[in-house]
Amino acid sequence: MPDSRQDVIIVGAGIIGCALAFELSKKGYRTLNLDALPAAGHGSTSDSCAIVRAHYSTLQGVTMAYESFHYWHDWEAYVGVPDERGLARLVNTGTLALKAEGLNWRRVLEHYDAVGVEYEEWDADTIADRLPYLDLGSFWPPSRPEDDEFWHPPSGRIDGAIFTPGSGYVNDPQLATHNLQVAAEACGARFRFNAPVTEIHRDNNRVVGVVAGGERLAAPIVVNVA
Repeated sequence: MPDSRQDVIIVGAGIIGCALAFELSKKGYRTLNLDALPAAGHGSTSDSCAIVRAHYSTLQGVTMAYESFHYWHDWEAYVGVPDERGLARLVNTGTLALKAEGLNWRRVLEHYDAVGVEYEEWDADTIADRLPYLDLGSFWPPSRPEDDEFWHPPSGRIDGAIFTPGSGYVNDPQLATHNLQVAAEACGARFRFNAPVTEIHRDNNRVVGVVAGGERLAAPIVVNVA
């Protein structure tokens, strides 16, 4: 008999899947996360460098990323519940996006101005002064190691960079995912692990559920973030 206890099935319990469960469950949706692995954040999330940055090429990407700055800077208030494993934290180093050939950094600046992202423009001398270990040689166009051009000296020097002070990296992406799982569960979300999804069910071209661990599970909304 189909299980109809959930409004939303979320395939995956990484950082995105757990964040979705948290946000949707806060809005009253009954969510169920299904993951093939034994715990939250054990897939690609655990291999992530967990950079929190805003230099994306689309306005939507910059807007979403900049909004996340505020959550990471007050992570405890955002998740709202304690976690017996402790809480992840943002290491606020700032991020540097080089004004290199092939990167549309001017568009990034346009988006920063539109959204209100705080930034500083650094020239090459400022970079060399503050980050003297960086090589500012410009290698363009890109080439593969088997090409002779790969070993040629730099064709020029990078002119500058964009520094975003409010960003950095999360010290433990798997812990951050567990924080979100605990917060989502406090709002009624459910999680099932070691439950690989093997089939997507449709009815008249509409997704109506999945098969996981040999069990058919129904829901009017299925989100795949695996």
